[in-house]
Amino acid sequence: MIRSIPRAVAAALFGALIGPMCLIGLYASKQDAGLGIDRLTAISSGFYAIERDGRRHLVWMSRRGDITLAGLDRRSPWSCSVRFRGARPGTLPQPDVSVAVDGVVRGTWRATNDFQDVSVTAPPRPQKPGLILTITSSTTFVPGASDPRTLGVQVEDMGCRPVGGSVVLPPRHASASAAAGAAALGAALGLTGITAGSAVLGAILVAIAQAVPLSSGTAPYGDYPGTLVRLALWMALLLIVASRGLEAINRGALRNTARFVVAFSAGAVYLKLLALLHPSKPVIDALFHAHRLEWVLAGRYYFTQLSTSATPFPYAIGLYLFAAPWSVLTHNHVALLRIVACASEAVAGALLYLVVVRARGDRIMGAMAVALFSMVPLSYVIVGNANLTHAFGQSVALAAIAAAAISPAELHRTWRFAVLVLVVTLAFISHISTLVLLLATLTVLGVCYHFLGGPALRAPARLVGLATALAVVLSVVLYWGHFPDVYRGQLARVRAVATGAAQPVTPAKAASPRVLPAPAPALGKSMIPLRLRALDAVSQTATNIGWPILILAIVGAWRLWAAGGRDPMALAVVAWTAVGAGFVVLSVLTAVDVRYQQDAWEFIARVEHTTCPAAVILAAAGATWAWRKSIVTRLASSALLLAAIVIAVRAWIGWF
Repeated sequence: MIRSIPRAVAAALFGALIGPMCLIGLYASKQDAGLGIDRLTAISSGFYAIERDGRRHLVWMSRRGDITLAGLDRRSPWSCSVRFRGARPGTLPQPDVSVAVDGVVRGTWRATNDFQDVSVTAPPRPQKPGLILTITSSTTFVPGASDPRTLGVQVEDMGCRPVGGSVVLPPRHASASAAAGAAALGAALGLTGITAGSAVLGAILVAIAQAVPLSSGTAPYGDYPGTLVRLALWMALLLIVASRGLEAINRGALRNTARFVVAFSAGAVYLKLLALLHPSKPVIDALFHAHRLEWVLAGRYYFTQLSTSATPFPYAIGLYLFAAPWSVLTHNHVALLRIVACASEAVAGALLYLVVVRARGDRIMGAMAVALFSMVPLSYVIVGNANLTHAFGQSVALAAIAAAAISPAELHRTWRFAVLVLVVTLAFISHISTLVLLLATLTVLGVCYHFLGGPALRAPARLVGLATALAVVLSVVLYWGHFPDVYRGQLARVRAVATGAAQPVTPAKAASPRVLPAPAPALGKSMIPLRLRALDAVSQTATNIGWPILILAIVGAWRLWAAGGRDPMALAVVAWTAVGAGFVVLSVLTAVDVRYQQDAWEFIARVEHTTCPAAVILAAAGATWAWRKSIVTRLASSALLLAAIVIAVRAWIGWF
């Protein structure tokens, strides 16, 4: 530990220096404050929630709306613009709208029912950074009993830009946060025992990456810089504790590849949370999950949710049960659930390292699998759309397969077997699709162990089957068995459909967000043709997993097939692949009404999200083989890995 202090200090110093430099460069390149109406919450008062009017997104304000840009560089003039309309019904008179800067009115205009653009100039004020933009409506109205809000005017857009192309600097507290965040993680990297060069490089990468969300939108002006520092300190602490704890368990220093896995996983969680907690990140369904967590905290454990066809089904609560103990740390349940989802995903992904190393002894391949797991585009869609229960369920399902594939010969130990049963049970009550897919995967894995794994895996095959059966019983007793009325209603509905007595049901709004847009069906068709469904599935798979990862996975499958071997890792890949391919093919072959085709596509996404570790492991095998083979294959592998990184970065930036 003492030997690591000099490299920790060096990495921290580099992070503290590079962090503000990266922020200044990115902030200056944008040259505006980017005040989109979807970004006002953290820095404004007097505005209501964002609404949609056709293709327009707008926000109502009350009589007065204030936007506070704390720390804005005022060495040069700024031009602030507002696009608004009165939107008065009937013969109500239009208001006069005043725009003020720092309390001084700079202009007044009569509103109309059409949008108009106005602008004012904020004079230089070098001695006192910051700017307060105030919009005031001379009159207000209340729409009616169903909408008791006091409304001033509608605002569609606003922004502030420096006049004359002046180069502006970010707020000082944002620069200080950039320095503190990069320094904290740089110091933590140094204390993990990695080389000084690796620690410094890691600090620089963190400084560059965190500058992207910190310089975007209204992030530099509100509380977000403080959130960044708190996240960095927590991640630095957890990184040190995790690395030192693993060394204590291992009774010796970790290999460099293992240190990479720990450091990479911590860095990935840090950057994902920076994006998810960004003021520009829409809440989407995260608020829904926060309310369900509050139900669980209040002692309400059994509840249902409507499907697309307006029929109720039990809503799994594994995520909420797992997050409940951590709720003592914060009252922000939206942030808590996002943190739990990201942290569980990182821990589950890190287990791939052990799955590969224990089976093949290839540490580089194991580390590559962990890195590629964080680059699967579909995970950004699932987590970004706040389908948090499924994201958590997928992570626990991966942990369950890892528990069965890491040294399966040791499953006869009581604690190992108990861990497997508990993890599988948690996965079964985390999401209905996880229950179906993990049950199928464990069944196929047990069969593969028994018939393909040789004598050494026959006893583990029985233990995997027994653990799965016990988990099914426990999940039914603890959760799924508490909804007899729901099941009777579903059974009656199925019988009615079978006898032709079912009444048409008006589809309700889907409970989960869309994964991919549904193409318009052919005129007069109630079903999408099989050929189009197959093409859609192929296209969706390439988008979900990422075409670079799929190409590397094909190479990896060829190499693993050529190398032979029926170790637990290879059999787990077979189980994931068989279940994933089977359910995708079944979804394609099963024709459904176009009203419910979106459900079929969402199910394909969930299938591929749950079984994507197979593609990740195969891609890691293909990448490492190509790297070691020749210069040509190394360049090709590097190009594909770079493409995978670019796709993941774009998906990450898309969050905010």
